[in-house]
Amino acid sequence: MKSTWGGKGDVVKRRAPAKPSTREKYVPGLTQSGIDAAKELILKALQPRALPHYSDEEIKVLAILEGYISLVQQAKAKRSKGEAKTKADYRRNHVNLLLRYVVDKRYREKPKSLAKVMKIIERLDEIDIEASETQVRRDIHAALKSGPLT
Repeated sequence: MKSTWGGKGDVVKRRAPAKPSTREKYVPGLTQSGIDAAKELILKALQPRALPHYSDEEIKVLAILEGYISLVQQAKAKRSKGEAKTKADYRRNHVNLLLRYVVDKRYREKPKSLAKVMKIIERLDEIDIEASETQVRRDIHAALKSGPLT
């Protein structure tokens, strides 16, 4: 608020003009009363019923909510899938490196033996990479496809 001096030494406070809210800026005609009415309609549509009888407006509200929930779930799945792929690539590269250069030669002779898989899992645990036996076996198979062990 800005203040100015009145005629008799009193401070008169005047308000700055209100800025439009973000929703008013991007969605003209959207008012708080409209939002409140929409909230009431959503709550009415989500109430449990003995008989599944819904008005046309309630059916539209439920369809919009279902669509929104579906979009949110798809976005979450894409994010988590990307992280999982990155972790798998990181683990696969480490398994390849361990298999070719770090693990003793006696473990390289039988590439799919349980002793070798457990040795690689142990080494991965040392560098804080979690891996199951199945994942390591799959990664060993991918490493063997890229070329013979020497």
